[in-house]
This record gives sequence, C-alpha cells and structure tokens, in this order.
Amino acid sequence: MTRRKFTPEELSGFALHALETATPGDRWVRRAIADFFLALVDLHEATPDGQLPGGEFLPAVVVQLERLRSDVAMAVVYQIDEIDEAGWERRAEALRVRSALQYLKEDFVGTSMAELVDAETLADADVAIRELIGEHGPADAEDVPAFVPVSHWWWDSSFRAAMPDWVTVYRIGEAPDDLRPAFHIVDRAYPRPWLAEAAREEASKALSERGIIRSLSGFEGSSGYSGDGLPTWEEFRQRHFVEGVPLPVRSVPRDYEPPSGVDAMRAEIRREGSAVLAELESIAGEAFPGSPTQLNSIDGPLRMSPASVYQHEELWGFRISFMVFPEFPADVPPADEIAALAPVLTARGWSVGPTLEKAGKLEVDVSRGELLLHIFAEPGAVTCHVVSPRYRAPDEPGATWVIEPRS
Repeated sequence: MTRRKFTPEELSGFALHALETATPGDRWVRRAIADFFLALVDLHEATPDGQLPGGEFLPAVVVQLERLRSDVAMAVVYQIDEIDEAGWERRAEALRVRSALQYLKEDFVGTSMAELVDAETLADADVAIRELIGEHGPADAEDVPAFVPVSHWWWDSSFRAAMPDWVTVYRIGEAPDDLRPAFHIVDRAYPRPWLAEAAREEASKALSERGIIRSLSGFEGSSGYSGDGLPTWEEFRQRHFVEGVPLPVRSVPRDYEPPSGVDAMRAEIRREGSAVLAELESIAGEAFPGSPTQLNSIDGPLRMSPASVYQHEELWGFRISFMVFPEFPADVPPADEIAALAPVLTARGWSVGPTLEKAGKLEVDVSRGELLLHIFAEPGAVTCHVVSPRYRAPDEPGATWVIEPRS
C-alpha cells in the first residue's frame, strides 16, 4: 500500500499537536515528544528546500518545548538509546532520529531552546550511528528522505547508491553547427541528486542569459569518463563568470538581422560547384579519352572560416574530390599523366604550377583566380582536390555575395 503524502500544513499540525497534547511528567510524554521529532523530519522533507513553514509555527513550537523542557531533555537522551538499540530492520528509523536531533540543533538557533541539543549529545548520537551503519550497512535507497541537508552525512552512502551515474557535456559556439565541448557535469561529483540538477539548471541559465549558443549531451557511466581535458562546470563558472575571463565565444547579438544575400550566396556556391565538377569531367575526357572517372565527394556550401554569430563575417565555399584512371587498367606513369593534363588545363585558363615529386607520385598546384586545384598523380590514377573561392554575404542593404581574396 502506498503511503499518503501529507502536505506541509498537515505535517506542521501533527508536529504541534504531538506537543500540545503531551502532559509534563506523564508516562507517555517521551513518546509524544519522539513523535514530534519524527514529524519534524517529515516536515523538512515536504517543504521547499527543506525549510520550516514561516508564520506562527516556530514560535508556537518553542512555547510547547518550553512547557515540556525537562521532558524534552530526557526524550533526547531516550532517542540516542533508540539508535543504540536499533537493528537492521529499524536502521532507517534510527537515521531519521539522527536527522531529527540535527534539526532540533539547527532549527531553534536564536530561540530560548537553542541549547536543547548540545554538541556532546550529538557526538554520542554519531558514535551510535557509526556503529549501527558499520554493523548493518546504510539504509536502503528508497528509505532516504526526499530532502535532507548535505550536513546529514549518515544518509550519504544511501544517496550515492540511488544517484544516477550520469555525465552531461555542454558544447558552446557561435553557430549551431559549430559547437565545441566547453565543460562537463558529473552527477556523482555532487553529494545530493538535487545539487547536480541545480548545477545543470545554473549552467543552462548562465549561458542563456548571455545569449550563448549551446547544446547538451549526456551518457551514463562516469567511472570510465576521464573528462577529456574539459573543466567542470564549477571551474568554468569560476573562471568566466566570477573571475571575468572572457568566454571563448561571443553572444548572439540582439536584433541582429542576417545578411539579405545569404540565400543567393548559397545558391551560387551550389551552382558553381556543379559547374566546376562538370569542367573536371570535361578536362578528364579531353586529357584521357575513354578513361573511367570517379566522384569521391562534392561538399558545399561549407563554412571555410571560424563560425560567427555575425553571419556577414563568415566565409563559405565548396570542396570536390574527383579521380580519373588513365587508360585503365594500365598503370600510366605519373609524369605522362601530368604531361597530358597540363596543356588541357592551360588552354582553359588555369595556371599550372611546378611539379613536385614525392614518394611514388607527382603533385601539382593549379589555380584560376581564387579557385584552387591540387593534383596528385600516381601510376594509373589522378586525384583532383578542388578548393573553391571563399564567398561572403556582406551586411549591406541589397547586397548579395562577394568573393574574398586569400591573404
């Protein structure tokens, strides 16, 4: 049967009622006070951030504790006996008793009941708790309260067993398709599950407030994760948000309008890429009639500069990898291949550079304006790598695209 969860209002009523109905010196008074102790733990568990309700609750409790002061002092000692006598079946209740004593110490600071539980009493309780855990082990994970402070160390091993073994890697950049790992969060580096969740929320909020483009990826298994040289979120936050070291990427500018010529630039890159490929096929057909060809790749539009939140700063282009197999299956010598290609390229306006000899092949750099062609000639195979001009869409009204000269 599922235990009903009471509201903070109901729990504060139970806690106060346990004290109000107790009679000083009565044989049952210590049991009533013990019920109050456990109700105090339930109340902390049920309230946001483990805080006691405001208003008249605390003053009303202080009045009742004053009325029962000597009985409360005896009940505290009795609670330590409860921990001493708890076995395997009651170890979770004993841990809750230890939390109750801690709350009694912390909740009433600044009131007349501030010394209700002194340091010596807590030390005795800790001895009993350590013996209990040492003999019977920690509570089962499902018995851990939904919220207890980090200072309540007696729940730690149970929390560790219940915590997900999750790693979150944050990537940031100046474009959604150009993100690089920046920092990571390992849940088990935090003593409580909600502290790891709070760290993730804090990290995401800090990046959002600064307009930083980001993505997250997660995986299980922190034991095999070395960090890949990334800082933790705490290290990253300290460096950039506390010490003020500038972030490695810029924020997305407010009210920034992308250049009007972006679409036209992309269309031109695709058109020119197709035209250059067609020319390569024509050159191969003229230099090596009837020889088979092979398109390895044609990629574009490709960003050919660092990504930027200001799109008019970015340079774009295309790359092509194309092969021809002269007189296949014969192994035509590389020198003969270059000799066949060079005049065809020259006739088409290409500038052919010097031939470089490298282990088993010849290399030639060819250019026409801002268009570059790297040729690798091997026995029976010629590979052509094309690097396009670098296109940019200016941030000017009515502008389309321009070709940027190489420096």
